[in-house]
Amino acid sequence: MEVQGLYLDRISTFPLNIIQTILSLMPMRDAFRTSILSRNWRDYCLNLPKLVFDDAVFQVPTCNTLSIRFKLLYIVYPILLLHQGPILEFSLCMSQLNRSCEIDQIILRLSRNPTVKKLTLCIGSGYDHKLLPAFFKLQQLTVLKLQKFAFQPPVTFKGFSRLVSLSFKNVSITAKDFLWFISSCPQLNDLTLIGDENHLLGHWNSDFVELFECLPLAENLCMNWYPIKCFATGVMPHKLPSSLIHIKYLHLTGLSFARDIYLHSALLLITSSPNIESIILEMQYYQNEAVSQGAMNLVDHQAYSCVILDHLRVIKITNFTYTKTGMDFVKLILAKSPMLEKVNIVIDRRVDVNGEVKMLKGLVHYSRASARAKITFERP
Repeated sequence: MEVQGLYLDRISTFPLNIIQTILSLMPMRDAFRTSILSRNWRDYCLNLPKLVFDDAVFQVPTCNTLSIRFKLLYIVYPILLLHQGPILEFSLCMSQLNRSCEIDQIILRLSRNPTVKKLTLCIGSGYDHKLLPAFFKLQQLTVLKLQKFAFQPPVTFKGFSRLVSLSFKNVSITAKDFLWFISSCPQLNDLTLIGDENHLLGHWNSDFVELFECLPLAENLCMNWYPIKCFATGVMPHKLPSSLIHIKYLHLTGLSFARDIYLHSALLLITSSPNIESIILEMQYYQNEAVSQGAMNLVDHQAYSCVILDHLRVIKITNFTYTKTGMDFVKLILAKSPMLEKVNIVIDRRVDVNGEVKMLKGLVHYSRASARAKITFERP
């Protein structure tokens, strides 16, 4: 029996960093259950470098009836207070989470020992939560994800010098603060900017030139229609003054080939990114929308005679409808991409059979710079 006991407890002899790695890979609720094994295992839990609080953590009958405030005040915050080691990754993201003073207490606790490198704070409902000045003391951040927060940096804030990845989803911020902020993060190469008219504040009349002058190292870019529309209200050149040589992945959502602003923006980003490898365009269907005259004239192959997308391998377009501008856009991509391997077209469910047949006949007969380019069609 003693030999069997030793065998079962062999994991306790592992080095501390190995045990912490194992616990960090487990769902946090399961990791904390190990604290009942012994005093040592309780200490291991109090030193976890990764803390993730989401809906899954509280999916037990005893927690279902608890309010969000109770969970924050009597579960999340005490774990932070008892935590003894450095916290490298912290995530608070629950579907019912809303603005509350308990969030401020959590941010204050994290700022007192600012070791956090990866931080996710997501509010699921209610009003945007204004970040405390203490939040901006987290100078070790390399990854930051915020949802439904008000981002108003203090005048003493100098940016996050180590930040590599930034995701703003419905974050209240002015164009001036946003451009200043990303320009103060010199290592930023991964940006997600999703917003609407209720969150991107101020007069967003900045142009694309300003935006990408602040993102010289950007490799991955994800934006939805509203930020694109805001930046497009300023100067929209035919070509950016300097190429976006670092961009490899582009994901644009909520666009329409019928609107010249959206089409121009997509063309500008793609044709100014000579090293782009992957493109995802999630189109928005606007019922009975006529193609604008400006959009009709944008996809001019002569205007892009010098453009070659030598590295593009994959492009996916969803909610695709049969319009001249959309067809011309795909034709341009096929003609300018000698390394293209896959074109995935997801046809909008509202396209009728006649429209689908015309679309398929047109696309399969377009000339391709890449003999390996394969066009696939699917319905959602």
